[in-house]
Amino acid sequence: MLVLGAGRSGAAAAALLLRAGARVAVYDRDAAALEALALDVERITGPELPAGAFDHRVASPGIPLPAGYEAMAEVDLAASRLTAPLVGVTGTNGKSTTTVLIAEMLEAAGLRCAVGGNLGTPLSALVETPADVVVAELSSFQLEHASRLHARVAVLLNLAPDHLDRHASLEAYGSAKARLARLQRPDDVLIANLDDAWACAVAAGAAAQVRGFSAAGDPDAELRVAGSELLGPGLRLPLERVSAAARPLDNALAAAGAALAAGADAGAVARVLEHFEGLPHRGREVASGGGVRWVNDSKATNPAAALASVRAQPGAPIWIAGGRNKGLDLAPLRGAAARARHTLLYGEARDELAAALAGLARVETCADLAGAVRAAAALARPGDTVLLAPACASFDAYRSFAERGEHFTVLARRAAAGDATC
Repeated sequence: MLVLGAGRSGAAAAALLLRAGARVAVYDRDAAALEALALDVERITGPELPAGAFDHRVASPGIPLPAGYEAMAEVDLAASRLTAPLVGVTGTNGKSTTTVLIAEMLEAAGLRCAVGGNLGTPLSALVETPADVVVAELSSFQLEHASRLHARVAVLLNLAPDHLDRHASLEAYGSAKARLARLQRPDDVLIANLDDAWACAVAAGAAAQVRGFSAAGDPDAELRVAGSELLGPGLRLPLERVSAAARPLDNALAAAGAALAAGADAGAVARVLEHFEGLPHRGREVASGGGVRWVNDSKATNPAAALASVRAQPGAPIWIAGGRNKGLDLAPLRGAAARARHTLLYGEARDELAAALAGLARVETCADLAGAVRAAAALARPGDTVLLAPACASFDAYRSFAERGEHFTVLARRAAAGDATC
C-alpha cells in the first residue's frame, strides 16, 4: 500500500493500514517530513509521485493528483472503516464552527462524539475511537476524489471563491464540495442553506431527504429566522439568547438542523446555542484596553469570510488584512474597506490588496502584522474595534492561520496594555 503525503492525514492513514496488517510505503517530497514519521514504513521521496506497482494508493488531501493518477482519498479509506454514522460538514465559510456546534449539541444530548476531519484530527485517526456519532469538517481537498464516503447527515453551508490556486475554477471547487451530497442515499439527510445558490442547486439534485435552513427567513425552510426568533422542529429561541460565538446565524441554523437529524433533542440544541464559547482564531475578542476591543478572526482566509467578519463588528472597525492571496478576486473587499473606519494592509499581498482598494479613503500599507498592530493602536480610540480578518492565507510569514492568530493575540494584548513597542 502506498500513502501519498507524510502530514497528519497521511500519517493517520498509514497507521490505520499498519494496524490492519498491510505493508505500507509513504511518499512525500519533503524528506524531513518522512524522517519524522514514527512508523515502520518504507519511505519514498522525490519530485514526482511514485509510478510503481502498488496494490492500492491512498492520497492525503494536501497532495494534488495529476490527471490519470489513481488513488483513494484518505477520507474514503477512513469512512469505509467507520462503525458510527458520519455527519459531514462542508462549504467555504463557517465549517469549523458548525462542526463543533453539532458535536456539542449531540454531546449535550448524551451521545458520544468523535470530531475531526479537516478540523484537527484526521478521519483515519477516528476509526477506532468509541463513538455514537462521528462529526467531520470536510474540505474540497478531502472531497475532490472521494467515492466511498457516506454521510448519514450532510451539511452544505455556502460557496464563495477560495482555493482557486488548486481548483481550476469556482465551478470545479463547488463540484468537489458537492460530492458530499452526491454520495448520499435516499434514507440520508441533507441540511442545505436555502439562502445560497450553490447549496440550493446541489440540493435540487440530491438523493437524500433535504431539510433547508435560512437566516433570511425563507418560509420553506425547516429551520429559519422569523422576526426575532430562531425556529426549528421543537425549537423556538429568541435571537438575543443565541451566543455571539454561534453566529452568523447560518452556522447556528445549520448545526441545529444537523444535530436534530443525528439524534439530539431540541433542548440540548437550545442550551448549546445559548452558551457556545466559540473556537480560537474565529472572531474572538482577545484583548481590550482603553475602551478598545481587539478581535482575532485569523481564520477569515478569503474575501467572503473577511467581508462577513467586518460586517459582524459593531460600528466601523479598524480592519487589518493581508498575507498571501490564494488566486482570488479581491474586489469584494471594497465593501469591507468602505465599512471600516480605517484599513491596514500587510504582508505579501499588501500591494495587491491596495490595488484592489484603490480610490477608497483611509487605506494604508504596513510591512508586517506587527507594523499593522502598531498602526492600529495609534489610530484606535475608545469604542473602537480592531479586527484581524486577513482575507488571505497565512503562508507568507506563518505556518498556519492559528500561528498567525496567536501572534496577533500577543501583539494585541501588548497594545491593549499600552506597550507602544508591540
